[in-house]
Amino acid sequence: MTSALGRELQLVHAAQWLYSVNGEPFVPGDGDPYAGLVRGFGEDTAPLHAALAERRPLWRSRLDTWVAGPAVLPGLLGHPDLVVAAAVPQAEPWLPAPDRQRTAAARDLAHRGGRGAVRAAAAPLRRLTAGTVAGIAPGPADLITAVAAPLAATGYAALLGVPEDRHVEFAAAVADTAPAVDALLCPQSLAATERAAAGVRELRRLLAPSGHAEAGLVLAVAGTRAATDLLGETLLRLLDRPGEWPRLRTDPGHVEAAVRAAMPAHGPWHLHPLTALAPLEAAGVRVEAGDQVTLVPDLDGTAPAPYARLLIPAARAVAEEALHRLASRFPHVRPDGAPVRARRAPVTRRLVRLPALLGEEETR
Repeated sequence: MTSALGRELQLVHAAQWLYSVNGEPFVPGDGDPYAGLVRGFGEDTAPLHAALAERRPLWRSRLDTWVAGPAVLPGLLGHPDLVVAAAVPQAEPWLPAPDRQRTAAARDLAHRGGRGAVRAAAAPLRRLTAGTVAGIAPGPADLITAVAAPLAATGYAALLGVPEDRHVEFAAAVADTAPAVDALLCPQSLAATERAAAGVRELRRLLAPSGHAEAGLVLAVAGTRAATDLLGETLLRLLDRPGEWPRLRTDPGHVEAAVRAAMPAHGPWHLHPLTALAPLEAAGVRVEAGDQVTLVPDLDGTAPAPYARLLIPAARAVAEEALHRLASRFPHVRPDGAPVRARRAPVTRRLVRLPALLGEEETR
């Protein structure tokens, strides 16, 4: 079974590479820009977006996926017959069943991760975040693995009501699922896929006592990913603006503004993998039931797709609380090396390394 999954993952990723550089199989020529995006290699995606803009508003990639560009997105964002679905093999699915995403699962996700849930969990969120920040030592630190990721896990443990004696297990399981969102479109290595599957199973076990475990699993996997990425992007932005850091200590409005400035207009996902539940038409093209459709927002705008939009309130609240506590704990922060982004990460384009120096003595 493991070997079969590994072969499937390799074949899908090989097809992405092949079509990204060849116009036809094994024939040199202009490659498929969508295949170039989803294979997840290379940080500068602007040339690929430019190539996509030259295509029709809705066209079929050689990967057998409909690709929807910015011009057609207004008619597809929120379309009731389009739901989030994986385009590549999954070892352990974590998304709700497609037919539930339009009804109960969406309502539960809005309930568990919406503003009301954030307000209800405000006290434990503040207390637990402060405790996690207090455990971060001054000096050299990777702001992703040592700061953003554990703070996001702490925040979501508070929001989801995970018992405190299970927080270490929750954080470890969340860390294992780090590539799960990107794995919806880009195959990960077999080892990473199996590790993510184990993390999903553990999260499912930890959240089982909850009355909304299905929505809780989405928030634990995709919500913590969004919060980690948002906090990481905010910190990256602030490293280039050292004059803003002191204001975070005294001005809560500046904390909110800093986090808001780091959130792309199209939300936490740069690509949206969807599947049609029923036939639909867009831009004069008929999409059949069961067809895969990927929404590709432009680099500068487009509202987030509805399901990804549901992740934003909690992710923003967790990032804001973490940033406030970090600024209060550490008077100064400065870069200590080049940031590194993950490969095979076309959906999140997540940072995996952000070296910095935290504290006062170390950053004078």
